[in-house]
Amino acid sequence: MTGWTIAAFTHRGRVRPGNEDATAIDNRILTGDMHAPVLTTVPSDCCLLLMIADGMGGHAHGAMASRAVLDYLVAAVHRLSNPASCAEVIEEASQHLYELMQEHPEALGMGSTLVGAVLKADQLVTFNVGDSRCYLFSGGQLVQISHDDVPEGESSHFGPRRSHALTQALGGSSFPVSIGPHVTVDAPLAPGETLLLCSDGLNDMVSGQAISDTLRTAKDPLQATRRLAARAFSAGARDNISMLVARCL
Repeated sequence: MTGWTIAAFTHRGRVRPGNEDATAIDNRILTGDMHAPVLTTVPSDCCLLLMIADGMGGHAHGAMASRAVLDYLVAAVHRLSNPASCAEVIEEASQHLYELMQEHPEALGMGSTLVGAVLKADQLVTFNVGDSRCYLFSGGQLVQISHDDVPEGESSHFGPRRSHALTQALGGSSFPVSIGPHVTVDAPLAPGETLLLCSDGLNDMVSGQAISDTLRTAKDPLQATRRLAARAFSAGARDNISMLVARCL
């Protein structure tokens, strides 16, 4: 039977005082500083949810925002996995942040990016808001599936951006703002193909070519995750780093 092997890692990096990222594998949410990646194997006939949220608003409030977004969406996985309702439930998660701001005025303006994928036997559903990314590595080629919500000219596949301005995020302002989540439906992962989800703390530190080389030469997702994290740390790890690497066996 075919299946998916998934490695996950999240860490504050070498500069930031804390980790505002949150990472989810199904209903398991990872936060804080991991000493090493974790590995999970899932049969391909299961519906597998993967997500990364990159919080904004200062450590405590950014961490609150990213965790709240993932908690909300994990509880609504059945709607998230359906392309017809995926964008709607992501918009609801954004509204949920504004409701939390009413309860916690000190967190006014907190927000989060989001990137995720639902791996199913018959299709791959990916979604994002903000600049956290989803890549597909297939046939020796690295393809970015997600859309960067950044000012025109700021997106770069080969190096760090000049700024970190976002054109949209979940929450992120002092009053409710509507968002337009990006949802893509593709064929399911084929044997040997690899999916990478990451916060910008990885792709700002590691070039697209280096990511591609790592995914091509790593024997499995665990090795790929370790090598990518090592590259980010050796480059300075100036931001929080989170990644999920999934490969179809």
